[in-house]
Amino acid sequence: MQLAPSRGRNRVVDPRVRFAIVWAARIAVAATFVIAATPKVVELEAFATAIDNYRAFPRWSINGLAAVVPMLELVGAAAVMSGRQRWVRAGAIVLGGLTTAFIALVVSVLTRGIDLQCGCFGGNELTELVGWPTLVRDVALLSAIVVAGLETRRSASGAPVG
Repeated sequence: MQLAPSRGRNRVVDPRVRFAIVWAARIAVAATFVIAATPKVVELEAFATAIDNYRAFPRWSINGLAAVVPMLELVGAAAVMSGRQRWVRAGAIVLGGLTTAFIALVVSVLTRGIDLQCGCFGGNELTELVGWPTLVRDVALLSAIVVAGLETRRSASGAPVG
């Protein structure tokens, strides 16, 4: 059996489907980070306590982290939704960096056997204990961030391209 020679780049996914998947990921990622950041901004002190409970940062850095992290989440979410590819990519890098750091914190907590509330969504009812489900959820979120950072283009007619 002989395989036909490949001509150019094989498209695995139809450009319109890719466009829809990328934008769905952008919306999901941005919504997740806005929902996560909002209660942290409103209750900075509670978020600072949640950060301190991880026992991973020097005390002098806790308040600064509590102030900066939710702002980075909001700015990253806005950038991902901007539609401007440079901003989208920058937002994906910021959110990916935050998520990667949190994944490292979760692994640290699991290996050290610390029992604590996640603090991911502030002090609301979505708060959960840090565990393997948290790790799986954040790896899935990181995957969505990678997809959200993919380039989408439109042709002159406005149809999605790659």
